Amino acid sequence: MRMPPKLPSEKGTKMAAIKTGLALVGLLMVSPLSAQVSGEGDFLDFPMATDISAADAPALSWLMRQGNDSSLMFARAPDFEPVKLFSQSDVDGQPITSIATAPNGEYVAFHTGVPFNGSGEAFNPADLIEAPSATLWLIETKVGAKPIKIGVGFNPKFSPDGKRMLYRQGNDLWAVNLENPSSEPSVLVPGGAGFNQGLWSDDGKTLFFVQDRGGWSFLGKYTLGADRVEWLVTGPNRLSSPVLSPDGQTIAYLRWPAREHTISYDLTENQAFAVETVDLETGEVRTLYEPDGKAGSQMSDDPEGHLRWADDRNIVVRSEEDGWARLYAIPRSGGAASALTPTDCEVAESELVASDSLFVIHNCENIDTRQLSRITVSTAQERAIPSDDVVMGLARTVGDGGYVAFTGSDEENAPLLRILNLGSGNLELAEAPADYGYAHDFAAPAPEVVRITASDGATVPAQLFRPSTEGPHPALIYVHGGPPRQMFPAFHFGSYYAGDFAMNRRLAELGYLVVSINYRSGVGYGREFREAPGRAWRGASEYADVLGAGRWLEQRQDVDPERIGIWGGSYGGLLTAQALARDSDLFAAGVAVHGVYDWSWPSPTPGHQNPSKLFGVGEADKPLAFKSSPLGAIDGWTSPVLLVSGDRDMNVDVRETIDLHQKLSDKGVDVRTVILPGEAHDLIQHSSWERLWQESSRFFAAKLRE
Repeated sequence: MRMPPKLPSEKGTKMAAIKTGLALVGLLMVSPLSAQVSGEGDFLDFPMATDISAADAPALSWLMRQGNDSSLMFARAPDFEPVKLFSQSDVDGQPITSIATAPNGEYVAFHTGVPFNGSGEAFNPADLIEAPSATLWLIETKVGAKPIKIGVGFNPKFSPDGKRMLYRQGNDLWAVNLENPSSEPSVLVPGGAGFNQGLWSDDGKTLFFVQDRGGWSFLGKYTLGADRVEWLVTGPNRLSSPVLSPDGQTIAYLRWPAREHTISYDLTENQAFAVETVDLETGEVRTLYEPDGKAGSQMSDDPEGHLRWADDRNIVVRSEEDGWARLYAIPRSGGAASALTPTDCEVAESELVASDSLFVIHNCENIDTRQLSRITVSTAQERAIPSDDVVMGLARTVGDGGYVAFTGSDEENAPLLRILNLGSGNLELAEAPADYGYAHDFAAPAPEVVRITASDGATVPAQLFRPSTEGPHPALIYVHGGPPRQMFPAFHFGSYYAGDFAMNRRLAELGYLVVSINYRSGVGYGREFREAPGRAWRGASEYADVLGAGRWLEQRQDVDPERIGIWGGSYGGLLTAQALARDSDLFAAGVAVHGVYDWSWPSPTPGHQNPSKLFGVGEADKPLAFKSSPLGAIDGWTSPVLLVSGDRDMNVDVRETIDLHQKLSDKGVDVRTVILPGEAHDLIQHSSWERLWQESSRFFAAKLRE
């Protein structure tokens, strides 16, 4: 891997992809999930792979979303011919939402409906009189098989031999006998629903797990049929990510510091951590790796990639020891950790594809996109894997490591499945939109990577979407949510941001010049960038990036400085509101989708994510938090705004939107507010995305177009 220069000197050069066997090839037999349509919203009907679950067989299942439909797909080596096992419309608000493949590839478990809380209640955006439940199903991987309804249940896990499926229901751990899957499930372990992050012994008789005891956690062991749990590691600390050594003798895990009840913790920032092991025979606990400072981060797409055994000799950990998310090899016998990936770039995902061999998704060749490599752990030798894709995600090892599956996308096509033969280096399967009956060609040019100077002099990585017509144009700033996200000059691997990317491309087609900014607090550019001083409720330092982008647009010859707007969702909704409250003279209009507007207000809704608490706002911090909020500057807000929120949003309380609407109305500000009944934060129904587009495009046309 080449080591790119640090920001702000990074210039965002384009990826020089090598054209090899990774060129896209069409599938021949998959019927379209929905017929190709034409019309204003058809650009949102793109097919997209949103989940992958691989087996040992080798076989895999993947989840496809297209328009209103979600479909469960399956393929098996060696031909990997795609088969559609089941399809479900989201018209009733109950799409397929997650999948799990049995080790032998004979069954796939899947959910329908989006869980509202741990009780089994589901979101109800279709307003059904009989409210839906988050329902667990099981289906054989045979053409024509019918799904078996298991009922309310969560987190399905298959035993290593594929003969039993475990799942959580209420406080108990239940099991389905896969030798007779139509029989009634039975309670396997009363109270076993607390067995989190579980892993099986190779013989399928013992379950190892972490149990959260209310702010501290224990590592436990339960042998099927026993009348009690055996605790392997206890204490005041928090534990996570247990992994069993290939020889079955040792568990490695991550240890995190104990919590002080007098401190409000920002759960989005790094923490100190250590890698420890426990010997299953002797009970000896050893600390193998404990870097200085707050080197532990869980801000990645790949929680399972934070810790793993490479073989019986080495453990691999993802650590920010030097401020960048890198992989390190730790000898099981003890000794210094050695870096496997370079500094000044970040590892997004990794998969163990064979003993001592990792498949890695990173941004070390181009910090603004993603690339692929294979790394031998014992020697730290890296070999680049060429790809025509710009963004990759959801990597999964298929079978014994002969194949790896992942999603790939570019500026024209949303993420679709790739199956790479690691032996030959060729793609065994590379889906294309045409395989699902979809075609849409964006008329405006593909986005380009740019660098913008923030109002405080820092550097802002961004993507510029240009119209194909001559200016001066109305212009828009797009601000993503999270904030630990990174936007790309291509479709994002996450469905929410893939939809936003498509909207930005469509806005450029309509004559808007759009700049999508990776503001401070996002991932991909190192911890110093992500945990910038004064961010969020501490002073809103990331707003300097938004303001800088606005001034940058204002000075462009192809932009009408009187017609600059801004839009975004979640944290992007927050920054949209910041712009309108603090600089209405610059920002002529905005669309703020389910944003946080008052950092000092903790939602009273039970089970709510509660941004104020999530980001660590304590009682003593509330005056600063309010001052750092859009409401803290609302007296300067004069520009028109469209507010959008689902009224069952469990990430950002809809009352934030309703409160802001009334305050702006009282001030005489031109405010339009759309509340989507029953909708969640991520907008479950495709019709909600279409409504968001229709309302937003009409609003900007009225406020920014001549």
